[in-house]
Amino acid sequence: MQKKMIAGAVLVILPIIAAIACPAMKRRHDLNETLAWIDQTYNPHDGGDILGHGHGWERHYTPNPDRTETLAEEYQTTVASHGGCKVTIRSETLAVGIWKEMPSEHNYSFNLHDIDPNSIAIKTFDPYKDATNCQDAADAKDSNLQCTDAEIVFFTRNGAPAIKEEYVKTFTKLKGADHEQRGTSKQQEMWLLVDDADYAQRLARAWKHAIELCGGKASKF
Repeated sequence: MQKKMIAGAVLVILPIIAAIACPAMKRRHDLNETLAWIDQTYNPHDGGDILGHGHGWERHYTPNPDRTETLAEEYQTTVASHGGCKVTIRSETLAVGIWKEMPSEHNYSFNLHDIDPNSIAIKTFDPYKDATNCQDAADAKDSNLQCTDAEIVFFTRNGAPAIKEEYVKTFTKLKGADHEQRGTSKQQEMWLLVDDADYAQRLARAWKHAIELCGGKASKF
């Protein structure tokens, strides 16, 4: 009799466990799929988007008298997932243009759970002209701007300093202890650079989806 009661209890408990575990497994699978898509399309990969170059680039140009352009600034960002909701965004300022003698690397680590999904915004700009006017459609049209590039900006929930930054700046013309400067900080704002404004719309949706799967909620104030 006792064995039958135990067996019966197990048969009752197993469906309950399955009912609890199944949604969690689906969320985990959905999150892994979403982060894998972000990695494959945003980061550089052989055979990936735009010949494996990835989309995490931002470049600014200055016009020359001969109607050519000179590369003034170049940045690259990549996203790395560390199992589940922990991610790191790596931002590099490349040694070209005005930063030729002072390239830098910044690593921003945080949990997607701490990000406000409703804070996500897309800012477009023309890499050959004044970027700010792209935020106003009328100004962009009047200035004949080609708003092809973008930044996806987002904030932590309630403005908490939950994003850890570690950076190193290199001074290429200096030697010894002055050759590098390292530091850390905490911040509440982050961004993803995107070299294609149309793709930025898809990336923003995927990013918001990943944040919500990790339990990210809107700020209360």
